[in-house]
Amino acid sequence: MTPAAVVRAHSQAKTSGDITGALAWCHQDVIFETIAFQSAAHGIDAARRQFQGFLGAFPDYSVQLEDLREMDDLVLGVGRIAGTMKGPLAGIEPTGRAFDLPFVCLWYVHDGLITLERFFYDFNEMCEHLGIDTTTAANRFRTWRERADAMIAR
Repeated sequence: MTPAAVVRAHSQAKTSGDITGALAWCHQDVIFETIAFQSAAHGIDAARRQFQGFLGAFPDYSVQLEDLREMDDLVLGVGRIAGTMKGPLAGIEPTGRAFDLPFVCLWYVHDGLITLERFFYDFNEMCEHLGIDTTTAANRFRTWRERADAMIAR
């Protein structure tokens, strides 16, 4: 299977809310970096918790891949992400509003498994779509990251 096919299968599983299926395409030591949230999940267990939190907040989350380019083990993708905030995220109460944003993502795929996902989209635009003050959201994510770091340090 090509690296781009692995990314497509992973993205389809995320879009269907299948966390186990999405993680089946990932290396045990996978790293997921969400640049907009300034966060990273290291390993399958941390990724599972991150996916559960995000998909709990956005149960209708979808990824639309518009273009994928392969360069050896690197896959570069662009597309759109969308979802409706129906649950809390990082201490932010749900607004019931939806976002629909362009994204760019880099995936590194080795031996048929994703080893790194580096995901870029506009945090401010997401907050605007969701009706959330960006300063408040940034502060909530900072507190959330600090709590997550404290849990890792134990």
